[in-house]
Amino acid sequence: MLVRAKPAASESTDVQIHSDLVETLFGTAGSFFAGLLGGLIAPALAWLLLGDRIYLYFVVLIAVLGAFRLYVFFAHASTPVSLRRRDSLEWERLYAIGAVGFMTAVGVSVAVLFYNHYNDVLGIYSIVIMMSGLSGLAGRNAGRPWIVLAQSLGLALAIAAMMHEERRYLGLALIVVLLIVSIHSTTKFLHGNLESALRNGLDATRQRQKFSLALNSMTHGLCMGDADLSVTVVNRRVIDFFGIVAAATPIRLEALAHAIGKSVGMSPQEGKIFFERWKRHVTMPRANIFTHKLGERFFEFHCERAEAGSFITVIEDVTIQKRALREIERIAHFDDLTNLPNRYQFQETLEEEMVQLRQRGLHAALLNIDLDRFKDVNDTLGHSIGDQLLSAVGARLAACVPHPHVVARLGGDEFCVLLRAGEQLSDVDELAANILAEMHRTFIVENHVINIGASIGMAAAPKDSETSGGLLKCSDLALYQSKAEGRGKAIWYSQEMQDALTRKRAIDTELRHAFLANELIVYYQPVVDSRTATIVSMEALLRWRHPTRGMISPGEFIPVAEETGMIIELGAWALRQACNDAKSWPSNVRVAVNIAPRQFQQKDLAEMVAATLRESGLEPDRLELEITETTLMVSDDVDSKLREIEALGVRLSLDDFGTGYSSLGYLNRFPVKKVKIDRSFARQAIESPKTQAIISAISALARDLSIDLVAEGVETDAQLAFMASKNIFLIQGYLYTRPRPIEELRPLLKYWRDAPRLVSAA
Repeated sequence: MLVRAKPAASESTDVQIHSDLVETLFGTAGSFFAGLLGGLIAPALAWLLLGDRIYLYFVVLIAVLGAFRLYVFFAHASTPVSLRRRDSLEWERLYAIGAVGFMTAVGVSVAVLFYNHYNDVLGIYSIVIMMSGLSGLAGRNAGRPWIVLAQSLGLALAIAAMMHEERRYLGLALIVVLLIVSIHSTTKFLHGNLESALRNGLDATRQRQKFSLALNSMTHGLCMGDADLSVTVVNRRVIDFFGIVAAATPIRLEALAHAIGKSVGMSPQEGKIFFERWKRHVTMPRANIFTHKLGERFFEFHCERAEAGSFITVIEDVTIQKRALREIERIAHFDDLTNLPNRYQFQETLEEEMVQLRQRGLHAALLNIDLDRFKDVNDTLGHSIGDQLLSAVGARLAACVPHPHVVARLGGDEFCVLLRAGEQLSDVDELAANILAEMHRTFIVENHVINIGASIGMAAAPKDSETSGGLLKCSDLALYQSKAEGRGKAIWYSQEMQDALTRKRAIDTELRHAFLANELIVYYQPVVDSRTATIVSMEALLRWRHPTRGMISPGEFIPVAEETGMIIELGAWALRQACNDAKSWPSNVRVAVNIAPRQFQQKDLAEMVAATLRESGLEPDRLELEITETTLMVSDDVDSKLREIEALGVRLSLDDFGTGYSSLGYLNRFPVKKVKIDRSFARQAIESPKTQAIISAISALARDLSIDLVAEGVETDAQLAFMASKNIFLIQGYLYTRPRPIEELRPLLKYWRDAPRLVSAA
């Protein structure tokens, strides 16, 4: 039974070399069989010629040992290589037993034959067999020198027979000894060369294995070829990339390109183009890269020349990178919600269009669209519904605008439509009307019924501007005007809009300078009790005394200040000034200060009012803060802010009453102490029965709610008398006085001798 050696998978280098050397013992079949037959010749011939049984015994012994050697030889040949290598020590032992035993038997038979027949032909046979046996040992068994040594010692037993009494055979014995020494030297030499060759071969094999492992473990495909465009190396990744059948190398580059093209479904023409492109790049003198789409994937081919015209191509699958770049490009140029071009892409398109327009003398139009009441949707239904609404808006706009015109979302709820350059502009107004109609049509988002609208500003090129930036600015100004006129309109840009903007910017700049230069002053307009002609309060009104233009109307600079946010600084200053002035007035005269919507939105409004009262020393109940219905509608946390102000002891007054939508609700909801009827009612009071009825109702409501009622804008005695007939006695208007500086009004605070009075009161 064979002894199990260490598994081949974990063989060390020495074990592998040993296995290879043992394999060489069984590698020379011809000399092996010749040796077996040669060993039988001498004893068999001696037995046949002499009939001596001793030689028959030698024949039988040698034949048995030869049969054993044949058995070992054929058993080795029929055993799988892996098992032979695994059990190499056992195969070496079996081979050694047969070889040494066989050569020893032959050596003894030769010695006996020579000793008995050294003077005849049989002696010559013995010498020939001995010499031939010795000469073949080194070549056949050099893989295991110890076996050669053992065999030569067994065969050299014939030397003893040569030590005959006749000294003439001593030379022959010496020759045999020298031959044995030479054989051993030759064996060592052959063994050394054989082992060295095996070690070098093993190292080379391992290097090839490492190279192959590294080559096939690459994440990139690799092809290497010669100057004649024959590909000598193709790694496994190339096979995996394209699903081609592994072909024996070398293979022509054209054949490889054809196989790749066929595997990805290329047409013959496409395959030829691919090959020509690859061929062109591998023959370039410098390293280069080209990208080719193969099937549904993208590959980069890194080509580089090597020595003697050979080439290397590294193939990388860049599909993910390409798709990522495309997605980045899409994100950079298209809006995620609507999938429409975004601002960046739209501006690029508009710029290109303007170039075409200038070069070819064409016309284009730009529609700037802003959604109305979109903020209400976000605030009430949430941003998720708002986003879905924007997506639906984008779809409707895209359906309204025919190709090749462009619809884009610039951001938020702002969209743009570019009517591309043509010989003339036509149907722009019709398109704008269609868009307005579509935007006013009900949207259904997650079962929510949503009604919004849109405002549109329109500009034409080259009439309004010849640049993309200029055209956008013009359409934006038109959009602003559309919103200012009540929304839901489409308005063309006009030069007057630009002039108004220029004036507004100039006012803003000068107003900031005026504030720092103390050019702003506070005027006051009294509220008079018509029954006694006494001033009960005075409304603080901001005025601007320009050093060169004189008095500038509040209607000119207040809207600008409200739009820019400067009204917050101006309002705080006016409040401080009014409180400081009122401190010196009679204690029965209050001061009223307007609070603009932007001021009311300040989180620290109550703290600012309290600090102003502390600094001025004015009693809180002598300060009235006037707010409008608009302020209450656009502000957040109205209830909490009004309660904070009321807690200070400051009185709240509702200004311009009657012009809003929820005035009665405000009276019930908020802590209002005074209501000021809008001046439009005073103007219509004498001639309009409806106005008279409304005033009567407001008066009765104020009386029942114990709220002071002031009639604004009273300019005639008839209006004064009418208000008195409705029990409205607190009057503010030009009938008494225009707004004036405090220096002019101060003498009237205690007693106003010539103040207009009711006839009955007089």
